[in-house]
Amino acid sequence: SGSCVRKDMGVQVPPRPRIRGDPDAMSERTSPGEPGTATRRPAGRLAILATTVVAGSLIVGLWRHSPISVALVTVASVGAASIAILERRDPRLGPRPVVAAIGLLFLVAVSVAPRTSNDLWSYTIYGRMVSVYHDSPYDKLPVDFRSDPFFPRVSPRWQHRGSVYGPAFVGFAAAGTALAGDNVLADRLFFQLTAALAAAAALWLIWRRTRSTAALAWLGLHPLLGPVVVNGGHNDIAIGLAVLVAALLVRRRRSWLAGALIGFASLIKLTTLLALVGIVLWAWRRRERRVAWTASIGAAVVLVAGYLPFLRGASHVLTGADKTLTPASLFNPLGAALLGHDAWRDVPHPLAPNDTLIAIFYVSLGVVALLALATGWQAARAREAEGAIGAATGAYTVGAEYSFPWYAAWALPVLADHDPTPLAWVVWIQAAVMLAALKLPIHPSTTVLDTVLRGTITYAAPILLVVAFVVAGVGATRIGWGPTAKEPAAASALGDAGRR
Repeated sequence: SGSCVRKDMGVQVPPRPRIRGDPDAMSERTSPGEPGTATRRPAGRLAILATTVVAGSLIVGLWRHSPISVALVTVASVGAASIAILERRDPRLGPRPVVAAIGLLFLVAVSVAPRTSNDLWSYTIYGRMVSVYHDSPYDKLPVDFRSDPFFPRVSPRWQHRGSVYGPAFVGFAAAGTALAGDNVLADRLFFQLTAALAAAAALWLIWRRTRSTAALAWLGLHPLLGPVVVNGGHNDIAIGLAVLVAALLVRRRRSWLAGALIGFASLIKLTTLLALVGIVLWAWRRRERRVAWTASIGAAVVLVAGYLPFLRGASHVLTGADKTLTPASLFNPLGAALLGHDAWRDVPHPLAPNDTLIAIFYVSLGVVALLALATGWQAARAREAEGAIGAATGAYTVGAEYSFPWYAAWALPVLADHDPTPLAWVVWIQAAVMLAALKLPIHPSTTVLDTVLRGTITYAAPILLVVAFVVAGVGATRIGWGPTAKEPAAASALGDAGRR
């Protein structure tokens, strides 16, 4: 109205200006009967949330490879991003609808067999080599156990490959397969439910750290998490959880324990050591050399102790790591040009040695190292280590020649925030692009739709994303993870009592 009247004094006083984020102004805007009340109704956001859940659920239930699946990934990604952005700017939903939506996605994910990846069945056969046949998956191959009831479920290209996972995960898989026996449902649920629990734990820690519905939506509604990571029972979310906890431990300067946890997660996949690179860069730049040394020693002790009994067999498998190209890899266009075919998808024997692919493999290692060091060092300017850790781990998914969307689960939990940095958004978007690339029809066609989708998703997007990663990481003006208004109430899920 432009003015108001103080009835007790009869004096006309101009109204106090409403400042964005002012709690008094917010209460004025949401008071019953006020004109602005209608703008606070979350019906529109609930519709977006419902659409996101439906699209994510259909990713699990429909065809593995089709343009429709690519469209569903796009709809789910746009919906998740929209909820995260809208809730950051003007919170309306609260955590309950978002948590319910995430829970529904997880429920759908564990209700059906894996749809995007058959890695779960590789986990199973490696575990059964130990629990049933008392052999080492580093010395034997799945093909050596053709009579095993789970063998036909293993992808053909992995039937001739020993375990690429560390001894900690092989032991975990052995325990799970011992419990499940020959029951296919029990075996599947063992890996899917443990992935769901790890994802839920990561989301809980993010909520405790941020108290932000936007942060929950940013990670929990991403079509990668429930429809792919949980449905596929992928161990990558356990790595992401370990990296997140390690970052929180670094906040408390529990560097020995943080390093040991990174070392243990490296006994699942060695690439987890990129998180240690982020810790060291952050500590070095902050002149906390003791944190860098103790974390490094803690990780090295656990890693050596874990691998030492299996060193001969495991080293043989790991040195023969995949030197092939995945659909949304940065090097996919180069590989297609040099090899004359669409990367590994048309290679008769993808695990056979190929000099061109070997050369690209080592070049990609250099790119990953350069990206991790450059962006991690820049992100190390932040008060907390999350940015440097996320940049270093995210560098792999952006720069590696062999990278799948679930690898982004290493970095996304530690990058999740009420207001994610530009670099965090690049990793988030790249995970969605990699997922869309996997949903493309396996065999290229000459149709306009296939040509446009394939050219955009597997050729143009990876190059643009690595450029965006460099710009967002090296040229960042906002590094995030500084003091926030919410921090005194929820400084850390593990507490800040031990912080110096």
